[in-house]
Amino acid sequence: MPSNLLYIHLILVAGLTAITLGCFGGSSVPPTPEPTPAQVSARADMSAKTTNAAPTSTPTPTSTPVPEATRAPDATPTSVDEEATPSPVPTAVPYESEAAMYDMFPGFTMSMQQTLEALERIKQNDDSSMIPVLIEVMRFMPTRSSRDSVADTLRALTGQPYEGNDWDKWMDWMGANLDDIEPPEGYPDWKARLYSAIDERFAFFLRPARDFSRIRLEEVVWGGVRPDGIPDLRRPSFLEASEADYMDPDDRVFGLEINGDLRAYPLRVVNAHEMVNDSVGGKPISLMW
Repeated sequence: MPSNLLYIHLILVAGLTAITLGCFGGSSVPPTPEPTPAQVSARADMSAKTTNAAPTSTPTPTSTPVPEATRAPDATPTSVDEEATPSPVPTAVPYESEAAMYDMFPGFTMSMQQTLEALERIKQNDDSSMIPVLIEVMRFMPTRSSRDSVADTLRALTGQPYEGNDWDKWMDWMGANLDDIEPPEGYPDWKARLYSAIDERFAFFLRPARDFSRIRLEEVVWGGVRPDGIPDLRRPSFLEASEADYMDPDDRVFGLEINGDLRAYPLRVVNAHEMVNDSVGGKPISLMW
């Protein structure tokens, strides 16, 4: 019995030894590697499908397109939007005396620069119709330099050598040359606006005057008093000359005759009022002093 067991044991040992030599012998063929896992086979299969669908090729690099804005402009524009819009050329405003009056004196808040520009345009156009306007506004200029500028323009237009800005001299010159001077057609309205800036009531005197007054409006000037600032003499009573014993033989009077109606207004009486409003020969009159 024991011998049998020993025999079986030897057979088992010999078998194990043979197996060991077969696995680790130098001349033995290395073991075959196990198959690739399933996920690898799936990826290879997908690659094969892709290859069948379209052959893979190396992409050819393309140049980056140049933005439209960086292109050199064509000689001929392709659309209206690409055409360069020329800057508008300012159109010179024709000179007009009517406008020049208001450019010269638009109001009492005008700047010195406005005055100089307006005077320069008047001189360039040699506009003698502006002489009454310039003499009028000389009184109202706020500075000596602005009055001097007006006087310079008057000398250029008239050729008179008056020095400085003596308004009284220029008024005397205009009075002696009224027949040769014709202001712009809109002068009455302009003058009414000028004086209404002092007091609105002046416009009621001046605007109607252009229709019926025989006095040239160029000769009408402001005496420095607002309307009714000095009470006028209205429809005064009269005496016969022989009864006016308060008068001296050499007293001055303003004599007036209309339609045979004779009146004498003593200077000593008128002087205190500066204006007389009366009716002579059936006509309304205003006497100013």
